[in-house]
Amino acid sequence: MAKQNLTVPFPRNLLCDVFGEETALKELPPGIDEGLEYVLENMMPERDAFILILRYMRNMKIREIAAYYGLSSGRIHQIIQKAHRRLRHPRCRKYLLDDCVRPECEIPQVAEKQISLTPPADPRPEEAICNIEDAHIRIDAIMARGGLNRIEWLNLPIRAYNCLMTSQVETVWQLCLLSPAALLQIKNLGVGTLATIQEKLCAHNLVLDDGTMKIDDQMWDYAEKRYAALAANSE
Repeated sequence: MAKQNLTVPFPRNLLCDVFGEETALKELPPGIDEGLEYVLENMMPERDAFILILRYMRNMKIREIAAYYGLSSGRIHQIIQKAHRRLRHPRCRKYLLDDCVRPECEIPQVAEKQISLTPPADPRPEEAICNIEDAHIRIDAIMARGGLNRIEWLNLPIRAYNCLMTSQVETVWQLCLLSPAALLQIKNLGVGTLATIQEKLCAHNLVLDDGTMKIDDQMWDYAEKRYAALAANSE
């Protein structure tokens, strides 16, 4: 079974198992946390990355992880060993031991030339988005509470950002009109990434569609025209 080094904290315990015990004696690069986050988010399957988190950050036993996923302990061991081999690859190693932190160009940032749109008045300022049942009013409330921004505004991890952009979800209001089930249909977007997206939206008092809006082509058309009108008024 994959041997977990419990005598040193995360992420050094993971690096010891991946690169050897001598790693425990070395001074880790100052950018190790950012480098590891980038590798786990962008260079490894989401399930494998989360298993490493459970094993090395949360100190779960292999049999506990196996029970969580409904897999055998032997299968979890195989996944961990495969993840170790992936981390040893030079493409990943440079972010972990060689102090090659994530390039700034790879971090999604709010576009400098993004048009500053004037949000409409909030039709229900005292009411939570999820409690607004009328779809038209809810869309207006989403627009008023940050929905006009591009998704860079949410400061999403690179995996979530890439998944949404490749699916042409470029603005916050578009994201808020999608349900969790719809997002899980996007390639490489798993439950962990979904939870992160929901957390980022919640920080701005926004949520995904819980099914109450019953979004159809007519509602999408209304939202697109509303957005276009607001953009035109801001020019």
